[in-house]
Amino acid sequence: MRFNSVGFALSMGMALIVVLIGFTLLSAAGLAGFAAESAVAAAPVVADSVVFSCKGAGLPASAGAPADLSPADVGMIVAGDVLFKNNCAQCHAVNEQVVGPALAGIRQRRPVSWLIPWVKNSSKVVASGDDYAVALFNKYSKQQMPSFTLSNKEITAILAYVASQEGMAVAVR
Repeated sequence: MRFNSVGFALSMGMALIVVLIGFTLLSAAGLAGFAAESAVAAAPVVADSVVFSCKGAGLPASAGAPADLSPADVGMIVAGDVLFKNNCAQCHAVNEQVVGPALAGIRQRRPVSWLIPWVKNSSKVVASGDDYAVALFNKYSKQQMPSFTLSNKEITAILAYVASQEGMAVAVR
């Protein structure tokens, strides 16, 4: 296989442009922005102990999260936005029920350690006899959520995006 440096440079340039546009949009919406002294190295993400910052991100101030979004938080939310739109938005919205339940408050309803296996293979969780999974399955007319081959980090990014959108006004269709 021949390495095409021009194609690689173009794809990397496009990726950078997408990230910069995302950050610009988040900044314009007041969801991002930080002082140089607050830009510190991000700690590794551990699924059940991830703290999502909420200031200006559509969450109530009482949510108890740190006041400002770190660059790592912004990156995670932007990645989660793309993943959500490509994998979840067909059946879910954050603040309203679509085919499946609204996802606002999902972290209060279930821990990440439960959500990751659910997203990866909900039928397996239902088959295990998990009370919450069975009740959810029955509530939505036994409509099976498809399995996804997302990584734990990608699922965590989707959850960060959902948390950033909780309480936001629902778009008029």
